Amino acid sequence: MELPFHLRALPPEALDVLRFFSQLDEPVAHAAYIIDEIGMSERVFGKAIRRLVTKGYVQMAGDQVYRLTDQGYSAVDELSQYDELIADDEAIEIEPAPPATQVSRRLVLALPRALVAGAPTTIILGFDRPRSDELLAAPVELVARLSVINGEPSRPAEAVFSLENEPQQRNFSITPGLYKRVRIRVKVFQLGPNPDDINVAGGLYVDADVLPTLDSAQTAFIAYGAHVKLTI
Repeated sequence: MELPFHLRALPPEALDVLRFFSQLDEPVAHAAYIIDEIGMSERVFGKAIRRLVTKGYVQMAGDQVYRLTDQGYSAVDELSQYDELIADDEAIEIEPAPPATQVSRRLVLALPRALVAGAPTTIILGFDRPRSDELLAAPVELVARLSVINGEPSRPAEAVFSLENEPQQRNFSITPGLYKRVRIRVKVFQLGPNPDDINVAGGLYVDADVLPTLDSAQTAFIAYGAHVKLTI
């Protein structure tokens, strides 16, 4: 359906005024009320109302008070029918997005049973091989952020994982300070398709003993684990 020619000849602001009158129980209103409700400037309203009065759709009913004429009633009905049809034509049925599902994946941090103060030490961070109920249909992009309390590095270090159905690991170097213990904290973030899509998937922390020296038993690695939740 096309808008009737006599209405297409009106400026858009005049059509907005007609739409406003269609919402009133009694189609009569003061100019100031119309301007405030539509959010129209006085200059634009003046142009629109003059056109409507000239065309016979609206007449003055008092000082700055306007009322629809019979011709205006007919125009409002035609405009309402047109708006309803356009709204139906433009309506798009949006299918709801499939619900997100989550799978677990085991995060593992491996380090010596004890560390030496002031000595750089390599530790290993990674993900185990998934169980049958943890398999991924597509890679999941993750960032693992490692921070150290009572040691170095003083700023968090990060590693990126494109996690699939195989184990993955990254090495980090840390140096304990002159303390009895050092805390190693890991937080895992899942990245989405958009730059702002960053979600916390989980993490863990480990408090490791710090000694002046180590014997062979204390240099053996021990692994700590925790499950993180991945949204797929």
